This record gives sequence, C-alpha cells and structure tokens, in this order.
Amino acid sequence: MGLTEYIFIAAFFGLPGVLGAWLAHSRGRNPLVWGLLSAPFPFFVFIIWFQKPDQEIPGHFRKCPSCGAVYPWKLDACKYCGAEVHR
Repeated sequence: MGLTEYIFIAAFFGLPGVLGAWLAHSRGRNPLVWGLLSAPFPFFVFIIWFQKPDQEIPGHFRKCPSCGAVYPWKLDACKYCGAEVHR
C-alpha cells in the first residue's frame, strides 16, 4: 500500500474518531468510547453532536438556576426561560 492509501484511511477513520472523542469530552461523556464508535461508524458523530449533556460541564455547558435546563456556557441568559446568569 502506498502513502496515499494510508492518508485516506487515516482521514476516513481518524477524523470522525477524533471529532467524536472531542465532542464527547465537551459534553461530559466518555471520549474513548465515543471516539472508538465514531471512527468506523461516522453517524455517531451526529448523535453526540445533538446529544445534550445531563449535568453542568465547566467551560462548555451550565445549568439554569431557574428552570434547571442545561445550555451553552457562552450565553448570558438561559435560552429556555430567559433567566439572566451572573458570572
């Protein structure tokens, strides 16, 4: 096998695996399991992309003190109930 075949295999399996592991880590899930699932089956990347975390993840997601929903850390107000968050 030539170099181009190895590059194709690494891109075809490696990129979804790394992306799945990174997304799982940012959502409080096990990055090893999701990375291994995403490498041969890239549709798992979409599953973890749309999956909302269960708890607060510092730097990524926070829990609203008013309604209890989990929303992205970068927002200043809860996107579900509109409650302001004091940083």
